[in-house]
Amino acid sequence: MIGETTNITFDQPFVMVAAFVVGVLATARIVRLIVDDDFPPVLWVRRQIAKLLPPSWLDVLDCPWCAAPYVAIVNIAWAWASGLHWSWWLGNVWAATAWIASYLCLRDVPEDQRE
Repeated sequence: MIGETTNITFDQPFVMVAAFVVGVLATARIVRLIVDDDFPPVLWVRRQIAKLLPPSWLDVLDCPWCAAPYVAIVNIAWAWASGLHWSWWLGNVWAATAWIASYLCLRDVPEDQRE
């Protein structure tokens, strides 16, 4: 039910596995947004983040291997702190669905037939 939280317990293996899978896929989508996407609002956010980071940390914005641990820890903290609140599920299912749909669409049409 909306407004209720799910307590994170290890006696709910289905919930834990589902949260892990959804969280990993959502993290992949968010890392893709940060590192590779050229969507104007994302570019603006990337520039704002770059202004806050010291120069030695700017590689994080260009490297999925570098960005993923930071995105993952924020997502894990949100899941843990919220008790897998419905807002965590909504945000993560949305990002995971977007990543899977984009990935499938990209592979649905051969590269030489893309416009």
